[in-house]
Amino acid sequence: MRNKNIVITFMSLLMIMSSLSGFAQTTEEKLIKNVQEALKSSSSRELVKYLHERVEIKLDNEKKDYSTNQAEIVLKQFFQKNPADSTEFIHDSKSDGGIVYAIGSYVSGNKKYRVVIRAKQFKTDYKIYRLEFTEDR
Repeated sequence: MRNKNIVITFMSLLMIMSSLSGFAQTTEEKLIKNVQEALKSSSSRELVKYLHERVEIKLDNEKKDYSTNQAEIVLKQFFQKNPADSTEFIHDSKSDGGIVYAIGSYVSGNKKYRVVIRAKQFKTDYKIYRLEFTEDR
């Protein structure tokens, strides 16, 4: 009887641990997932939550530094002209120096953009310090 209780307890713990492991994500994975969702919904308001207070944004060949307030306006204009039909990150990684990056695509109508994000840890959170949209031609 005692062995049966031990087995039941052990099996219960295994089931709980396996279900929780499916939810475990690193901070970097959460950042990339959240950014992808913001891009899919063409939401500048959501996207700026993941930007550093100073961010470099490159739209095609024009690269500028912005505050988060300015970045939200620039991204809102971009998303209004180019609402997302689809977006996905096809590669992401973290360098030895702690830089997180992701490369993907952003499709709007007949335009396709390569998207590159670079983020690093500021205090406790990873924030994007560089965001690039380059139209495929």
